[in-house]
Amino acid sequence: MDVELTDQLQLAKQGDVQAFSYVATAFGAQVLAWAREVTGSRHTAEDAAQEALMIAFAQLQDLRDVDAFPGWLRTLTRTAAFRQQRRKRPDTTSEPEVAAEQADAIVAGELREAVHAAVRELSVAQQQVIERHYLRGEKIEEIAGALGLPPGTVKRRLHDAREKLRSRLSGFGPASDDQWRG
Repeated sequence: MDVELTDQLQLAKQGDVQAFSYVATAFGAQVLAWAREVTGSRHTAEDAAQEALMIAFAQLQDLRDVDAFPGWLRTLTRTAAFRQQRRKRPDTTSEPEVAAEQADAIVAGELREAVHAAVRELSVAQQQVIERHYLRGEKIEEIAGALGLPPGTVKRRLHDAREKLRSRLSGFGPASDDQWRG
């Protein structure tokens, strides 16, 4: 990986959404190709790619070494593709192929816009707990202490925010409950 991509990954690990958009754009075509290897279908591969990038965004703080990101993302993508493959019947329509660059731009743009819009729709209180818990990796007790709130309030805000995000981002690949648990 080049230096700029490594720097952007470091920023994304710290919760920078713009940096993650850069990373998603850089890997978008490759993610789509990995998903297509598994699914054989452009539409199913696009769904799997979106799901994999959403999971990567939500779990990036758990990645210890940014140099391992491509392999980690490939694993997430293949898992999402297998999951999508099980959910969908094989494509029976014949459609012209879209160029890899065009598909990359579509996937990355839709993902970036959806994430930004979904997070903006949250209340300030929900944005705080989502950022601290999922982007910074803070535990519920740490968030409660930092914000001067009871842990139950933090849990409730996380729950409500996850529900809003799940509803808003439902078109970007189904999310299992395990993906949202802290």
